[in-house]
Amino acid sequence: MYTNDFYIQAFTSAKEIISDLVANVDDRMFNTPPAENKWCIGEIISHLIQTNKKYLEVLEDKILGDTSGLKKGNGPYKHPIHLRWFIKVVSPEFKKAVPTLPPFEPIAIKDLNKSQLLEEFKAIQDRYLAIISKAEKENLHLGKIKVGNPIYPFIKMSVSACLAVNEAHQRRHFQQVEDILAQS
Repeated sequence: MYTNDFYIQAFTSAKEIISDLVANVDDRMFNTPPAENKWCIGEIISHLIQTNKKYLEVLEDKILGDTSGLKKGNGPYKHPIHLRWFIKVVSPEFKKAVPTLPPFEPIAIKDLNKSQLLEEFKAIQDRYLAIISKAEKENLHLGKIKVGNPIYPFIKMSVSACLAVNEAHQRRHFQQVEDILAQS
């Protein structure tokens, strides 16, 4: 399932999905939480941006620099059971609420700007695509190249696992936005 093509399709389509989801959302709805202690659509997108930025720091540092010592090969990529579990927890299929770590908290509602957030979100998807493109060009095995988790660096994850976590996490929050829109 996890291949370079899968990731390319996922991060490319994420740009269209987010645009389609919020195309007809006005600023009031974008910045108004649907209920007490719930995030508004802008906060959801901001949270995705904050999370992706943290992961991209470690991924870009590893892949966009000198890759001469990195393992070669290609997918499909497999992840150990604990990372498969984590991917499931951050996916839309997992229905329980998952607490957000402070570094991944969204910016304050007063600072939310729809067009700016959408532009930043799309730029982040392009950064993921640049990592995958370089990996393909240099035949890097994303399942065997390890990085430290951006919050807990002692926890090692493959680049592929990091990509899979963020792909699933984005889908989870796309579903959350769809749910908000369905309630309005």
